[in-house]
Parts: sequence; C-alpha cells; structure tokens
Amino acid sequence: MKRLSFSVYLIVLLSVFLGAASSWPESGFPAPLALVARCLVLFASLALFFLVLPKLIGQAMQIFVAMLLGIFAGWALAMMGQQALVAEYLGIFGALFIDLLKMVIVPLVFVSLVCGVAGIGDVRKLGPLGAKTLLYFCCTTAIAVLIGLVCVNLIQPGSGREDIKPAQAVVQDAGSGEAVGEEQKPSLGVRIQEDVLPQFIYNPVIADQPILAVIFFAILLGAALAANAERTEVALHFFKSMDHAMITIVKWIMMLAPIGVFALMAKAVATMGIDYLLALGKYCMTVVLGLFLHFCVLSFLVLPLLGRVSPLRFLRGMSPALQLAFSTSSSSATLPVTIDCASRRVGAGRSIASFVLPLGATINMDGTALYQAVASLFIAQVYGLGLTFQQQLLVFLTAVIVSVGAAGIPGASVGLMAVVLKTAGIPIEGIGIVIGVDRMLDMCRTFVNVTGDSVGTVVVARSEGAIEEPAA
Repeated sequence: MKRLSFSVYLIVLLSVFLGAASSWPESGFPAPLALVARCLVLFASLALFFLVLPKLIGQAMQIFVAMLLGIFAGWALAMMGQQALVAEYLGIFGALFIDLLKMVIVPLVFVSLVCGVAGIGDVRKLGPLGAKTLLYFCCTTAIAVLIGLVCVNLIQPGSGREDIKPAQAVVQDAGSGEAVGEEQKPSLGVRIQEDVLPQFIYNPVIADQPILAVIFFAILLGAALAANAERTEVALHFFKSMDHAMITIVKWIMMLAPIGVFALMAKAVATMGIDYLLALGKYCMTVVLGLFLHFCVLSFLVLPLLGRVSPLRFLRGMSPALQLAFSTSSSSATLPVTIDCASRRVGAGRSIASFVLPLGATINMDGTALYQAVASLFIAQVYGLGLTFQQQLLVFLTAVIVSVGAAGIPGASVGLMAVVLKTAGIPIEGIGIVIGVDRMLDMCRTFVNVTGDSVGTVVVARSEGAIEEPAA
C-alpha cells in the first residue's frame, strides 16, 4: 500500500509539473481549464502504463496496446490543437526511453561479443563439427542480410517520406494560437529532451569509441580468452557476469517500453500525420516479406538440398518450438524445447543438437540480422540519405557482426540497431521511427532465428551421418 501511495504521489507530482510547464505562457498566467486538462492527460497516461496495465497484462501486450493508444492519442490531441503537449512534454518519456537504450549500446555490444566469441571455444580445437557449424551460421546470416537489403532497395518503404523524420515540428500553441517554430525560444520540454536528459543518461565507459573498433577488439579478446581458457577462467567468468548484468539493465529499460512506445507513437502521429502510419505499414510489410523469403530459403531450399529432410517432416517436428519462439520472442527461452524437437521429433542426433543449438541461440540470429539491415535502410530513406554501395556494404557487414552479439531476449536488438545506424552515418534518433512496431516484428524474427538454428542442426547432423528416424 505504501508503494502504491508513493507511486501515485510521484505520478501526480510529475503530471502537475509537466502540465503546468506546458500550459504556462511567457507572460501572465495559464488558462485554468487548459492547465487542468493537460495535467489530467499526463496523469491518465502515466497511471495507465505504470499502475493499471502492469497488473492486467504482460509486457508484450502492454507494448501492443501502447502502440494502438499512442496512435489514437496522437490523432485526438492533434485534432484538438495540442501538438505542443504531445511533442514537447509527453515526448519526454519517448526521449528518455531512447536515451537509455543508447546508453547501453557500446558496453552491451562489447561484452556480448566477447562472451559470444569466447563461448565458441578455441577454434583450433573445435574440429570439423565446429567448422561446419560456424560456416553454416556465417553463410545463412549473410544470405539473410542480403535478402533484407534486396527487399528494402526494391520496395523503398521510406522513399519520399522525408516529412516523417523526427524533427522540431512547427506546432500551434492552444493558449495563444500562434505558430511555434524553430526561431522561437525552445520550451522547457524541448530543453529537457535535448539538453537535460543527454547530460546524465550517458555511459562514460568506451562511449565515444568508434563502434567498429570496439567490435574488432571484442572479437580478438573473445578469441584470445577462448584460446587460453585454463588461464583466463576468472576473466571469462567476469565477462559472463557482465553480460548477465547488461541484459538485466536492458530488461529494466524495457520496463519503460510501454510508456516510451506510447509517447513516441503519439508524438509521431500528432506531428507527422497519417503519412507516418502508411510508411510504417510499408516498412512492416518489407520486413515480414524479407523474413518470409529467408524462411522459405531455409526450409524449402537449404533443408532438402543439404539436410535431405523433407520440409513437411521438419515443420511438423519443430512446430512446438516455432510456436513458442513466436509467442515468447526469445530464442534463449525456447532452447530446451528446440533441442527436444530437433532431436526427438525431427531425428537430428542428440549430441549434435546439444552442440549446434546452444551455439546458434548465442551467435546465429538470421532474422535479427535481416531486420537490422531493413530498418537501417528504411530510416536512411526517411532521412533522404542515398546510401552508396560502400555504405550499404558497411550495413551488410555490421548487421552480420552485430547479430552475433544480440542477446536471445525480447527487445535486445533495439539497442544494437544503433550500432548499424552509427556505422553507416544514419542518425540514431531514427530508432524512434520504428520502435513502435518493434515488438510485433520481434516475434517474426525470433521465429526465423529458431528456424535457422534448427535447419543448421539438421544440415550438420546429416554431414556427420547422425540423422535418425524421428521418435515421435
């Protein structure tokens, strides 16, 4: 009860402060009715996402509801001329969410890559089984990114949508009816988003280092730790602990995802209009098409040709794992079921499945890599950036490498997207354009991630002569 009372008190205080700040004119006093209305809108938004929804539904559904409510709230408040309230004050929570994600990018990538590469073990001792597995993972991930790049270049979902990029939109203040543009003194809400939050939500640890240099050093360090496992056991334990700690931080940040998605969607719809939703729908279609094509390549081309197992047998056997992957958006949580389905229901040798699948859940993320490529080029198109062949090659390479460091938990790839954007010279703030629909696409890409791992298990098992008749 005390915790609830404190939460309510904090929400009321924050709502009154932001409501008053958004209503107060440069001179004089605000209209009482406008002040009360804005305070109530802010209170209702915060109470809904911090007090009500967490008790009723899970986080995945909260984010979906937040997306829908954000669309409605943005449209309704824009119709009432309250774009300033949405963009400058409600938008603070979206900016907070994005800034927190940006804060953990570099250390998350560093420790995840170190642990991922070290987890492979000494490459010199892996032997033919390890070599085949790594070769398969590299090839299928590269194919996935290539499919994504082809789809986004052909469909061009963000082309001609420069008007939906994040910017300080010209909005109308409800109290004065005057246009508020870039030439006017920025409001308190804008200053909080652009000046205050970045000052203290900032990671001083290797934060300003070139991301490719961080990736390269992490790969070298992971390989060195794996090559001297007996002498570097303490260091390996440290990095694994740090990896768990970084994942915990990501989970904490994702607790803000519902209010963050709501604020970002409301701000986008209020300031960009219906064009934003049309562009976002085309973007989702591009991602899903790319994932579907890669799924077909894996299941109907790679599997029968290299694994010599019928797609029907594979899909029937793996259906429990694939359904769980889609519903949980976590390849790590699905791993026990995936191993059981691949060995018992499909017929891959248990020893092969127990080696390939845990390794795949750590470093093989076909769907994630494809998604990173499509999202990065979509954001570039929205910003009107015509990426050269060399820049798209950088996106290709970075998406492949970063997918190795993607944790198998929901939402982990959102932060890693900033790595790809930064490498290609695309504004990181563009993440806010696509964050609203990330949770739905996360379900689809996890489905493809688990499919890629499972097909790889069958292919490697066939090459080792370890394919058996399924037990069930």
